[in-house]
Amino acid sequence: MTYEETLNYINQLNSRGIALGLERITALLERLGNPQNHLRCIHVAGTNGKGSVCAFLDSTLQKAGLRTGRYVSPTLYDYRERIQINGNWIEEQALAELLTTVKNACDRMTEEHQEHPTVFEVETAAAFLYFQQQNCDYVLLEVGMGGRLDSTNVIEKPVLSIITSISLDHTAMLGNSLEEIAAEKGGIIKTGCPAVLAPQQPEVMKVLMQRCMECGITPAVADETQLRQINWSTEGQLFDYRQWQHVTINLLGDYQCTNAMIALEALQILQKNEAVLTDEVIRAGLAEARWPGRFEVIHQKPLVIVDGAHNPAGAQALADTLQKHFAGRKITLLMGVFKDKDYTEIARIMSACSDSICCFAPQMERGLDADNLAEAVRPFYRQVMIAETAEKAVEQVFAMYSRNEDKEERIFVSFGSLSTICDIEQAVKKMRSHKEGQHGLE
Repeated sequence: MTYEETLNYINQLNSRGIALGLERITALLERLGNPQNHLRCIHVAGTNGKGSVCAFLDSTLQKAGLRTGRYVSPTLYDYRERIQINGNWIEEQALAELLTTVKNACDRMTEEHQEHPTVFEVETAAAFLYFQQQNCDYVLLEVGMGGRLDSTNVIEKPVLSIITSISLDHTAMLGNSLEEIAAEKGGIIKTGCPAVLAPQQPEVMKVLMQRCMECGITPAVADETQLRQINWSTEGQLFDYRQWQHVTINLLGDYQCTNAMIALEALQILQKNEAVLTDEVIRAGLAEARWPGRFEVIHQKPLVIVDGAHNPAGAQALADTLQKHFAGRKITLLMGVFKDKDYTEIARIMSACSDSICCFAPQMERGLDADNLAEAVRPFYRQVMIAETAEKAVEQVFAMYSRNEDKEERIFVSFGSLSTICDIEQAVKKMRSHKEGQHGLE
């Protein structure tokens, strides 16, 4: 297949939807020679924080001179983002060749009356195959959904399993209680394999510790009581954790100190078998980590922040950071969200930061109509604006910015879905290049 044919094939598979389970991916990987069995995987599950923890680990392992593969979902800018080597996206030709190989294996499965793999299973198989071909030292493997029945969970012996923060999300697929969701995500913890647990609510921690006991391991548990934020600015932040004093990171949300703390626990385990992972390398790796779309400042005047908060826990973390560091500033929110998310609760949580919101619709089939979102959020906001697209939303709030006299105080914060971040960023760049001066942008 050509690259264009590859994307068409993926789009066709996308229309078939999601189906959890390991039967199809196991059969597919067997036809491909089980490449996953030749990889050293760091397997990461959780509701929030997976990508950030992987970003810290990826940066640090690369700093140590190790070759890393990284499997990312969802992506922000380009389909090829989901498969990376040392931070570089897979090339179009390489992806087309991989997907052709995987498609041929899928076709043979259907010819033999086996169920066709889902799109995520096809992508996961392609990633495993590529990471094997590229001779990666480590693979940072993000769970797609849940854990126990996620297609990434064909990994039998991970180098390390990490569980980040768990909260209610994807309840239709994973369960309606924290305990049920924790049991699903804890399914990536394997017998005899080290594990790191993020701070959790008591009912979640109980389930995860039980899973660790069943697997005969004592996990490393990150301890927030040992974490102290020292300094914060829009350029970065500084924190202490246990014996690690004055650790610098460039990721900005307060929750990123927690994610860095989890990464530190993981890196200390990896240190035992990797002499190149010195304390100096770890500090430098954490400091150089980048992860777009997570409390990211994309414009200074006015200050524009984008954050991928798309569930109540993510919204609470975002709201806490805004209230802590921007108390007294006038904030206008931009919200675009998928219709299957708990958007009413997300909007309620964010109303603690602002009484002004602009609703827009993500340009995807799952996107919630802006009018429907506006109707849901009206009880929480004094001013509710409606825009058809992310670009229209940016134009609308920037026009408002140009009319206000409080320019130095105004902040715009976009949230609700990672899928909208690229559109917001492009719209801001367009406003800056085409209407500079008209709205007083800098």
